[in-house]
Amino acid sequence: MNPRDTSRPHVWRPANDAASARTLLLLHGSGANEHDLLPLGKALDPNANLLSPRGLVRMDGADRFFMRYDDGRFDEAGIIKAVSELADFVWAASGEYGFDPDRVWAVGFSNGANASGALLLLHPDTVCGIAAFGTTKSFLKTPFRGARPNLIGKRVWIANGATDDYSPSSRTEAMIEEFTQLGAEVELMVHPGGHLIAKDHIQQIARNLP
Repeated sequence: MNPRDTSRPHVWRPANDAASARTLLLLHGSGANEHDLLPLGKALDPNANLLSPRGLVRMDGADRFFMRYDDGRFDEAGIIKAVSELADFVWAASGEYGFDPDRVWAVGFSNGANASGALLLLHPDTVCGIAAFGTTKSFLKTPFRGARPNLIGKRVWIANGATDDYSPSSRTEAMIEEFTQLGAEVELMVHPGGHLIAKDHIQQIARNLP
């Protein structure tokens, strides 16, 4: 198994016209797998291709894209590695399955939401934008490779819970500021609950996906 090609465990659900449809890259949360967010993808766009890879880091019996330490810090080197592998996987999959690599949107929850944000920051040519549910800022200081990316034209939806300890408001504000300074159009949505995906947020994003 190579994490950078389509031998990586994943699910591919093509649209009726895969070549012209939008593709949603579905990135699951810790303890889930490549099947977990398929219903979310369908709810966001029933006419999209769905491409859902499995996170390849295993911790305490759970699959994830990168580790989070007991003190709450993220394995930042692991995030960099994970999103580099995801970027290569998307390009390889576009060649194998024939979808348009310029019409890919990353959709993630929790650990996968962090991965989607890091993918946009470090490999911006891979995705048009992200829908990040239950997310927070991944890097204390984002390790840009060379020049800072130009994210003008990219869309970012951040969909968090007001009582979610995983997504403290101070880090959410810092994340929004970073994306905005880089030129992305950012929309924050907050539901009154905790670490979960709200139906209202799904519907709002679905109505506004370009």
